[in-house]
Amino acid sequence: MEKPLISIIIPVYKVEKYLEKCIKSVLDQTYKNLQIILVDDGSPDNCGNICDNYAKIDNRIEVIHKENGGLSDARNVGLKKARGKYIGFVDSDDYVSNEMFENMYNTLVNNNADVSICNFYTVIDNKNIIKNADNGIEIYNKLEILKEILLDKKIQSYAWNKLYKRELFEDIEYPIGKKYEDIGTTFYILEKCNKIVVSGSPEYYYLTRGDSIVNNNTEGTVIDYISLISDRYDYIDKKYKELKKYNDYYITKTLITAFTDAHYLKNNSEDFIKILNDFFNKVKEILKNNEEDILTLFNDEQKMQLDMLLKETNIL
Repeated sequence: MEKPLISIIIPVYKVEKYLEKCIKSVLDQTYKNLQIILVDDGSPDNCGNICDNYAKIDNRIEVIHKENGGLSDARNVGLKKARGKYIGFVDSDDYVSNEMFENMYNTLVNNNADVSICNFYTVIDNKNIIKNADNGIEIYNKLEILKEILLDKKIQSYAWNKLYKRELFEDIEYPIGKKYEDIGTTFYILEKCNKIVVSGSPEYYYLTRGDSIVNNNTEGTVIDYISLISDRYDYIDKKYKELKKYNDYYITKTLITAFTDAHYLKNNSEDFIKILNDFFNKVKEILKNNEEDILTLFNDEQKMQLDMLLKETNIL
């Protein structure tokens, strides 16, 4: 009996150098019943032609050409096209192991889970670096996985190392026009789940490159970052009192990251400084009520960074 269809959505923009390796890794999957959706997000290079050429080679590939709308918009367009019972994402500058989707599917079905998550390599200068140890198969309920997302150590908000039941995306879209869009989406998907299965086996290869979104901070990207996390903080604070410690930890950690990034920017606008200072004051108020509990989750370096930041009188 044929296994159910998996739709794999690959947003494509200015990745001409990496795209073929990505597409080939998906075409070579041992899991064959795939709908591969290449969303050409108005890429100004040769990516559109590369997508079209591969669609001629393999009829599982469907290409969408659209005006540039950003990663969130491309993922949303792909989701509307998806016919699969399950959904997966691959970023077009990354690549995956040949058995990734078969392993994730089997792990999900065998454990009657709603989402399957795999481990991953970070690829730096052609070296594969694994952050998390291979602890085999682990099962989480909803509150446990939400806690792990907030701890941001073993499990992150990335869209791409997960296999989802299609129905989890009902009433959920990636926030258009926002960077760090996974932060504004993954938590809300996982809170719909009863069971999540996590495999310690690394199957995804996440390529770091200097021109990627996360390595090119601007005032806009920093604002998106703190805005999405601040909104998520308020949502969790109202709905999940049992996650307060971890929610407080994440927003405090965000304060350190945001101000570190901001210090590297030049000629900050008055509006940007106001947004940062408002966020700073919000986190200071959180710390005033729960600092001792929050600090138990910080390592020594983070504690030192936070202490220095809180002593600042002129933030920027």
